[in-house]
Amino acid sequence: MPIRPLPPLQAWHWLVQAINLGMRNPRAIFGAALLLVGSLYAMVMAGGVLVALFGGGEVSTPTLLITLLMVVAIFMMMPILAGGLMHVIAEAEAGRPTAARDLYRPFALGRAGRLAALGGLQILLMAAGMLITRQLAGEEYMAAYNEALNSIMQNPQQAPTQLPAPAHPLLMFVWQVCLNYFTAITMLLGIALIALSNSSVLAAIKSAALAAVRNLAANFLAITLFFVLTMLSAVLLSMVLSMVMLLLGALFMPLALLVTFVLGMCFAAVLLVIVCGGGYLIWRDTFAAAPEAPTLATQGSIEL
Repeated sequence: MPIRPLPPLQAWHWLVQAINLGMRNPRAIFGAALLLVGSLYAMVMAGGVLVALFGGGEVSTPTLLITLLMVVAIFMMMPILAGGLMHVIAEAEAGRPTAARDLYRPFALGRAGRLAALGGLQILLMAAGMLITRQLAGEEYMAAYNEALNSIMQNPQQAPTQLPAPAHPLLMFVWQVCLNYFTAITMLLGIALIALSNSSVLAAIKSAALAAVRNLAANFLAITLFFVLTMLSAVLLSMVLSMVMLLLGALFMPLALLVTFVLGMCFAAVLLVIVCGGGYLIWRDTFAAAPEAPTLATQGSIEL
């Protein structure tokens, strides 16, 4: 699939447009995002129930196996639901009627299996990344890290143990940046290519990887901007939740817990719209088969 070259500043316009995406059809887009969060939450709750039923509250082989299967299921379900959210966003942007339930459209279109395969690929990339990171960090560092982690888990009030420096800190940093960048771009564009262009798994991975290289500057800047936005908004959310717990908790703790839960769900939904919307925008502007990208001069400011 032809790849359109893009200037680095396109990343800023992707961020602005991603923030504005929900304004076209907020009921469908944010409804689908909340449905996505609720679906994943239901899977986690189902896993907790299974662990409680078969494990009896103790760490055992069945509980570990159920937990592992649940983690794999969530990783494979996430691309399906993200593809469904991109479908809702694309339909809303095109002015076509859509609804929150279209989140599950990949199942009806027969694309769920291919999207789930991307989740399996992400698991493999994470496993390979951990192995290489372990080699770059060194056995001494990993042993000290695990010891500090176990100490914190046993006594959360205890300060972290001083860790030695990794064996190859610069190589480890470069590796982590490259791994996170290519994983993020490959997953976002791969999901969009399958969900919106009906590509095969191999074709989607190949096209996404090529786009990650050819539009390195624009894509890397976009990933950096979205990451910074996520971190800043998470800090702001933690401050708001702390204030809610402080004020409402003194009056009625169940109400404070309910409000913080609702705020957390809404924050996750908004963040998913921005991230999946960003993936849709990158797909739309990168591949020539998609509609022609708007010029930088015609793109607006933040409306939300």
